[in-house]
Amino acid sequence: MDKAIIVPDLQYASHQGRRGNGRQEFRRKLKYFTYRNDRDGHIPQQRGLERWHDCGLGQTYGDILKHCEALSSRNVLAWTWVISPAPDLMALLPERERERLVCELTEAIVDAYYDARGGEIPEYSYVMHDRLAKTETGKEVQQLHTHIILPGTVPMPDGVRQPFYNRKNKGHLDLLRAISTEQMTLVLDNRLGQDWRQWRADDELPVPIGQEIPTDASSTLPLSTQSELDRWFPRDLDIQ
Repeated sequence: MDKAIIVPDLQYASHQGRRGNGRQEFRRKLKYFTYRNDRDGHIPQQRGLERWHDCGLGQTYGDILKHCEALSSRNVLAWTWVISPAPDLMALLPERERERLVCELTEAIVDAYYDARGGEIPEYSYVMHDRLAKTETGKEVQQLHTHIILPGTVPMPDGVRQPFYNRKNKGHLDLLRAISTEQMTLVLDNRLGQDWRQWRADDELPVPIGQEIPTDASSTLPLSTQSELDRWFPRDLDIQ
């Protein structure tokens, strides 16, 4: 049983990419997010299929790509997040409410994270995937999660956009994890009361989030980091 009540992760897409064409690689990733739920489950492409929740960045992968290019920084084409609540805890919630709650949770985490970083909330879009994951005993469970696309810059009050970076050595990933855990705890407490806590040890419950971390506009980019999410999703997908 996974101990974390929610697992967030983030990466950046660069202009250069891994093979010298970051735009093309990012476009393939957006198409993958649009037409797949997992590595093997393909959703047929069809006109009018709109899976993206548009929070200012677009409702199709083409629009999202175009807007990310327009709002990119020198180093970052876009940020990609994953928000993945623990399957065993989601199973405690009524099935008819799960997708809505994951959407609300996703938006609450984005808002709280950028607020804690002291910046304006940027445009973003996200898509929900519904896959089957296997537990340690081999049982298949529903794995609802969202993929979020955010631009490389954030709007400022004076109308000028500023580069936005996430750096592990500045505590940004820890901040995202703390905020995600806090928001997930609110969802579970509101829907289930305190009963769900018997599924987790006390040291897995959230701790108060510390002082705000200022936006870091350094050009030093983060390295890929291993996380519990790597056990649920392959880090390097063969995206065609």
